[in-house]
Amino acid sequence: MSSHASVVYKKLHTKQMNMKRRVLLCALVLQMSLLPLRSQVSVHVYGSQWEDYPLVKKIGLYQTPLVSRGWLDRDFPKLSELESRSMRYEMACGKDDLYGQPCVVGTSNSPSYSMSEINYLLTQARRYCPVLVISHGYTPTILQRRPTEWSGFMDPPTDLGVWGAINERFAREWKTRNFTNSYVEVWNEPDLRDGFFTGGVEEYLDIYESAALGVSRGNADIKVGGPSGAFNWWHQALVDRVKSRDLPLDFLSGHAYGADYSWQLDGMRQALTSLGRNEAEMLLTEYSPYAAADYQKDGPVERAESAMTFFNALPGFLECPDLTYVNWAQYIDPGFFVGDKLGLVDRDSGARKALFHAFKLYGMMPSDRRRMSVSGGVVKGMASASGDCVAAVLWNPSTSEHPLSVTLDDIPFGSGTLEVYHIDEGHNSWYETRKGTLTKSRSEHIELADGSVRVDDVVRSKGVCFIRVVADDAVPLYPRMVLGTIVRTHQWYPKRTNNASYALFDPKTWTVRLSSNKDAGGLALIGIEATRLPDVLQVDGLRSGTPIHRSSTSAMTIRVDYQSSAGEYVHSVLYHEGLYTAGRSLELPWGTRRAPDEVEEVESLNATSLDLAAHQPEGFNGRVVITFEMRNVGAGLKQNYQLSRGTSTGIHGVLTEADASGTVVDVMPATGAKGQAGERVCTGSGKGGTVMKVYNVSGRPQGQLVKGINIVRNADGCARKVYMK
Repeated sequence: MSSHASVVYKKLHTKQMNMKRRVLLCALVLQMSLLPLRSQVSVHVYGSQWEDYPLVKKIGLYQTPLVSRGWLDRDFPKLSELESRSMRYEMACGKDDLYGQPCVVGTSNSPSYSMSEINYLLTQARRYCPVLVISHGYTPTILQRRPTEWSGFMDPPTDLGVWGAINERFAREWKTRNFTNSYVEVWNEPDLRDGFFTGGVEEYLDIYESAALGVSRGNADIKVGGPSGAFNWWHQALVDRVKSRDLPLDFLSGHAYGADYSWQLDGMRQALTSLGRNEAEMLLTEYSPYAAADYQKDGPVERAESAMTFFNALPGFLECPDLTYVNWAQYIDPGFFVGDKLGLVDRDSGARKALFHAFKLYGMMPSDRRRMSVSGGVVKGMASASGDCVAAVLWNPSTSEHPLSVTLDDIPFGSGTLEVYHIDEGHNSWYETRKGTLTKSRSEHIELADGSVRVDDVVRSKGVCFIRVVADDAVPLYPRMVLGTIVRTHQWYPKRTNNASYALFDPKTWTVRLSSNKDAGGLALIGIEATRLPDVLQVDGLRSGTPIHRSSTSAMTIRVDYQSSAGEYVHSVLYHEGLYTAGRSLELPWGTRRAPDEVEEVESLNATSLDLAAHQPEGFNGRVVITFEMRNVGAGLKQNYQLSRGTSTGIHGVLTEADASGTVVDVMPATGAKGQAGERVCTGSGKGGTVMKVYNVSGRPQGQLVKGINIVRNADGCARKVYMK
């Protein structure tokens, strides 16, 4: 090759190589443009800035009767890992091939009952979920029009009188079993004609009427409602029947499958508004974000993305404070239907699915929400905090992976453990990994000198990233508080909108949360009706914002109403810290329904004691309703109350002498007795003063002093806990 040819060759070769490089570069650019973008997401959690709505644990579970005793024994103990407050169970009377059936046998003239299996399931559920939602349906075999046909359970009962008596018997059973603070639904999806009911709306209303009256006769404390609708067509018809005949209706309930459930809530809200009973609730007793095509075997419901879908649904539920409970469908995969895989737990292996782990992570978050900012519109999240824990959850609905830069600020403790969890195709998803135990991606001890920590991580496609910091000396987030028996809660919804003031109660921890939300003049009101309480309840509160005295109706109060042996509320005591106007005309819709008999001003509602025994009237039967009120105090105010077992205030000592007339001669203080924070010490030395009321813990008649502990209320109005030799 000549030198000229060599030069020409080199030029041509160089040109070809440059062209090839350009082609390769273009191909690479094209390929990169087709890949998912990995834009970084910046997240900031403001640990001291409260935000609506709290992350309360109102997302419960639904267990179908398509289950076996062996599955219950294997999988119900796993409920201890979740912070679910309610469990719904469908009794499925008349479907005698299902669990616990037949529970009604005999004849229509002489029914008898076999309740052991159903009681076993409900008792196990109640160990972990303090509220039961029990569906009373369908038609028992003894009342079926076509008892020899499998579908006979769908027909209306042949005798509504017997049907009402059966419901009364069920309700008495729940009372005997102490399934208090619970709900009874009449039937299940009667508006789904092809599945659960062959009658029309009028026939269902007859069924509801006889059942609701029977339930109320058998157990006046349990809440009764319906229609447990697959659609929202029958809500208004039920309300109209209830109003026309003054029937019991404590709640409306409905179901929704698929991402959109707003139509069901809208239908219930509209009907409840026309009902005119502000205490009536609404429950979504079956919900899954999946349509039928997506909750089959090997579908999205089984995969890691189900965790992301769970978190994506939560904000909407939390933003409806008048939605008391949501029962997620379902807990254990139902039997018999091989393709139906809705459960948190795999029916065949008992494995915890990704959805189970999502429930568990949510239970690991404190309830009080904190402000969070997230850059961009793809990744979503929520944050919450307590005195011992700050947590954030991020979920990614997109098909792109996104790096995260998460800053947690205003952490209220100096050191703790940083934990990071992921749920995605490679982590904590049994379907993809066949590993069922929730495991951390990262755990390390950290010092928090400036109250802040930054975490760099990633949230993968359709995945979840969970981050929390837990104090070294942290106490359990949700300890089971055993203070007494909760009979029922009294809700109050004067405005059924998301922006209205609201009041919430956690029956596991005995925590009350009030918020004026965006309604400056709104009312947040809730009552807890209970028995078997200690003599003294301690109230410890936490407040965000300052209440404003806007008018004579403005109030921050706690009130205790006492019930007599006749079953009527006869006496009440109201506590306030200065924000209350005596003589106001606005009284409570429960309890005595009149002005309080006693009013006590305390230094602070955030640190006070309710001395229940010192104020109890004669003939007191042990039942009270404790009401928390926040009314017309300005927008954006939030108030938490934590109830616990307290000790008596006043003088603690030894009653050394009392004369025949019952006059206290001398009270000698106990050695080393100490006052408590916020204690209002009685005036005087304790000498003299006629004994007006005496209560003791020994079960003796009122007014009789005995050896042991006595609580004495003297003429000077002071309550004293004294010991008699």
